[in-house]
Amino acid sequence: MEYVIDGIVPISAILILFLFLPWLVFHYLTQLRQARQLDEDSQELFEATVHRVEVMEERVHVLERILDNEVPDWRTRQ
Repeated sequence: MEYVIDGIVPISAILILFLFLPWLVFHYLTQLRQARQLDEDSQELFEATVHRVEVMEERVHVLERILDNEVPDWRTRQ
């Protein structure tokens, strides 16, 4: 019986060190990577928001060009 217990402890330690701990580390690394990514709905919302910002940015540029033509010194006024 004593020989069985003496054999189980080193085998358990080796299994824990070389199998369980690396699995645990890789498991939580995978969980962190998945948590950083956006889900499908959030990704669609993000893309729609980026598109709206681009459209608004273009509108601002158009308005600035119109103001530059109509009122040349509008940028220096306060």
